[in-house]
Amino acid sequence: MPELPEVETFKRYLDSTSLHQRISGIDVRSAYVVKGVSRRELARRLKNRCFESSRRHGKHLFVRTDSEPWLRLHFGMTGSLQYLKRDEQPPKTARVIFRFANKCRLAFDDQRKFGEVELITDVDEFLQTRGLGPDALEISLSQFKAIVGEHRGAVKAILLNQQLIAGIGNLYADEILFRAHVHPATYAARLSDRDAARLFRAMRYVLEKAIALKTDFNRLPKSWLLTHRGKAGLCPRCARALKSATIGGRTSWFCTHCQKRK
Repeated sequence: MPELPEVETFKRYLDSTSLHQRISGIDVRSAYVVKGVSRRELARRLKNRCFESSRRHGKHLFVRTDSEPWLRLHFGMTGSLQYLKRDEQPPKTARVIFRFANKCRLAFDDQRKFGEVELITDVDEFLQTRGLGPDALEISLSQFKAIVGEHRGAVKAILLNQQLIAGIGNLYADEILFRAHVHPATYAARLSDRDAARLFRAMRYVLEKAIALKTDFNRLPKSWLLTHRGKAGLCPRCARALKSATIGGRTSWFCTHCQKRK
């Protein structure tokens, strides 16, 4: 599932390819992903508009037009963006295609159709209505410590809770905890102030590094858990076998030697 680094990468991709171009039309190939508006209304409200800027919060991408509506994109399990030049064919799993006056197009590709395309009027109101927490890359250390310190349960479940911290999913949560030497099932109340600070630094480093590498898993450092995560995987630190467990409703991978449970 696209997490914060992937969505930030999509944001930068959209900014570099699709801003300030007049929208000549919209092809909705799957109305299932269009939320809160009909395909006809979506096309009517965006036709002859331009994408002027974008904003990301957690796993949501918001694109401002030169009129009232914002376009909200959520990428679900398999969503992505693809900019198509005149002679390029859209992928078979493209669900919505934005056609520009210069004959190029932007495709919202989503194989499993869990993504969402929606028009909203106010981003902050949307975030408040959804009850989303602060973005994982905008939160301060003091805010982070307060969130971790005030909530019970396993620390991984807290990292995954979008109402507490927005943007972290299952894969990067495992990497953050591995880098911080924290067992994913550790109760948050048992983390020391130093533990929380180390976890915060690990969160910032992992997310920023993944963005810098454009979330290309082939370029991730071999010292990361993500390049070894899975059955028969070995810890990149101590070479012991990785273990898995269901924590916070998700499968977690970790090293019981390097990530001792408190």
